[in-house]
Amino acid sequence: MFWKRGLRRRLLLLVSAAYLASAAPAWALPEFLVRFARDPFSRPEFRSQCSTCHINPQGAGPRNPFGTAFERNDHLVTPEFRQAWPSHFVPSVTTAPVASAQGEARATVLANERDAILEIGGERYRLNVREARLEKITPEEAARLVAAPPAPAAVQEPKLPLRDQPTFDHTLVNLPTTLPFERGSLSLRFTHRFTQPVIRAGEDCAGCAGLSDLLGFDSFSFSSLGGTYGITDRVAVSVYRTPLERNYEFGGTFQLLRQRGREPFSAAARLSVESRLLFNPDAGEDERFQTANLAFPVSRAISDLAELFVVPMVSFRANPLAAEPGPFIAEGETRSHQGVVGLGASIRVRPRTALVMEWMPRVAGYRPSGSRNTYSFGILRSTNRHVFELVLTNSVGTTTSRTPSTGSSDFALGFNLYRRLR
Repeated sequence: MFWKRGLRRRLLLLVSAAYLASAAPAWALPEFLVRFARDPFSRPEFRSQCSTCHINPQGAGPRNPFGTAFERNDHLVTPEFRQAWPSHFVPSVTTAPVASAQGEARATVLANERDAILEIGGERYRLNVREARLEKITPEEAARLVAAPPAPAAVQEPKLPLRDQPTFDHTLVNLPTTLPFERGSLSLRFTHRFTQPVIRAGEDCAGCAGLSDLLGFDSFSFSSLGGTYGITDRVAVSVYRTPLERNYEFGGTFQLLRQRGREPFSAAARLSVESRLLFNPDAGEDERFQTANLAFPVSRAISDLAELFVVPMVSFRANPLAAEPGPFIAEGETRSHQGVVGLGASIRVRPRTALVMEWMPRVAGYRPSGSRNTYSFGILRSTNRHVFELVLTNSVGTTTSRTPSTGSSDFALGFNLYRRLR
């Protein structure tokens, strides 16, 4: 009896030594990766990689399925979590052998944190640590317990909250979004707007493009290109150029809030300046005309299904032809500035596929004669670094001031392409 009691004490000490011996140092790593790396059952090849939890190999930003599951498990490594992710954990850890009076002894600790297989002098024992029960087993049964990993669980890409796995980039269709920036990030935005309509609101459309016309894809179009650079995690600068009036837009964005914890919504402030090339009849030549824009995009994610946007915008000197009031001049054409409240939504139908829509009613100021408020609809697909969006819109403008002021009764197709370079 005394011998058995002493053996149990030695076995428990041996099991404890197995845990300590197999723990790997992982100090210069992010906090939660350190927690993963210190688990003795974590696979060594994942212990120092940011891509263990993040889509971006450099870390930060949206998480991959394992990182999402780790976060939902409160960043705790439990036996159940190991069983659900056999690709990231080994089923057992074996200590180096030590000499004993009964012969060579070693311990193999199983990832369930309940059992250990002890080998002493060629004999195998199964130790249930929780119940303090020791039983002798055959070598075949010991090999099965040590080698057999848990059945892998079927892993499907989850629908993360939209703020962690957004289905949009820094613009929805034309409206600025509250998507956070990352320091040092560089991205490109490419837009394409065809001019042949496929729908004319409120009346017949004899010139609309059908299937035989490839829905207007071979019609004249406006192709525009821009880029954004993240100076810090809150501040970014951008430049964008469109051939419509040879317009350049230079902007800066400051992240005010990001929906997380107690912050109920995301918000940003965006200031930009447009420079258009317009013909001046008095001077008889083209001249540059500048417009200043101020926008405050606000959004709230609803679970993992949708994100709603409200974007108040003001454009100063939006009208280059502001005229004095007169009997033949529409009141909206006499005003210089323009006020818009953009409304938008992104509704996810699959983890990386969403339907998007925008409405940009002009609430004050400049309104060109015969123009309409801008409507845009689209379907987009996102990957780790790309967002491709097919859109239907009644505006050929894609800058802050020109999008709401070029709305018409004709709806044509177009697309947006976003590419993150780093």
